[in-house]
Amino acid sequence: MESYFEYLKKIAPEIVEIIEKRYEILKNISYYQPIGRRILAEKLNLTERIVRNEIDILRNLGLINVTESGTILTNEGEDILEKLSNIVYDIKGLEDIRAKVKEILKAKDVYVVPGDADLNPYVLKEIGILASKVIISLIEDVKIIAVTGGQTVKEVVDNFPVCSFKDILVVPARGGIGQEVEKQANTLAANLAKKMNGSYKLLHLPDTMDEEVYNLLIKKEEIQEVLNDINSADMLVFGIGNAIEMAKRRKLSQDMIEKLKEVGAIGEIFGYYFDKDGRIVYSTTTIGIKLEKIKNIKYMIGVAGGSHKAEAILSLGEIKNNTIFVIDEGIARKIMSLEK
Repeated sequence: MESYFEYLKKIAPEIVEIIEKRYEILKNISYYQPIGRRILAEKLNLTERIVRNEIDILRNLGLINVTESGTILTNEGEDILEKLSNIVYDIKGLEDIRAKVKEILKAKDVYVVPGDADLNPYVLKEIGILASKVIISLIEDVKIIAVTGGQTVKEVVDNFPVCSFKDILVVPARGGIGQEVEKQANTLAANLAKKMNGSYKLLHLPDTMDEEVYNLLIKKEEIQEVLNDINSADMLVFGIGNAIEMAKRRKLSQDMIEKLKEVGAIGEIFGYYFDKDGRIVYSTTTIGIKLEKIKNIKYMIGVAGGSHKAEAILSLGEIKNNTIFVIDEGIARKIMSLEK
């Protein structure tokens, strides 16, 4: 049965286009406020003339104010934007898209937010907000949460509400990676635990190392204790990476990067690299969660934003079947187009 919005699209498609355009404008203002007209036009990929006309309309409607510093939302604008989110979700048919993507991935569940993080960075925040709601809805029988690093998982933590789950232990799923401390698993585990009023343990080790050092370190009692907690997690919140992007972040040699390309590596999680058929084509010697352990994890929550991540998600093989994905519309539509 066709929805109300499908009929609206047929009789007055311009109304739907206007709603979507003004939603994007309000969203960008909300994320970047105060924002100047020229920068807003660049973010929206619209001409300044169009943006100026829309700003005049939205200001006359009482949804925005134009200040010396830039454009900001009014309280009414914030309220309208919140209500518009559900309307845009229906207009875009995202409930049907969600069901189709869930079927394609054979996933435990799929949640989709409007937009594409490759085009609009604020979409990552929306993924974070929705993922935090999913986590809270499942947390009743969870004792240990493991989290990986990365920007999208950081958005989950940053947008997690302050609450009280005193019995929860949060641990990093892996060691550190790269130079951006604020995105590392240790930092995110500690920050999430503080938001939840829970406890945390840290893994003060690099993400990758040579095998000799690895074998020496995992014998240490304090590391064993954290590793046992990591591999006993009831919930794992993880980001999904493009194989070559992650290889570069891990500072793998150029020769190794070329080999990954040769063997068709597409997706990466936990230091494991997958090809399009879901086969592991390479893995790094890592400290943290092991692939063979994740089948025992009750709740696997994979978060990703930006249509360029679609192939990486499709490459995850059987891991998809036990995962709850929180993704954006860009990824969802790309997955559907790739699987036609």
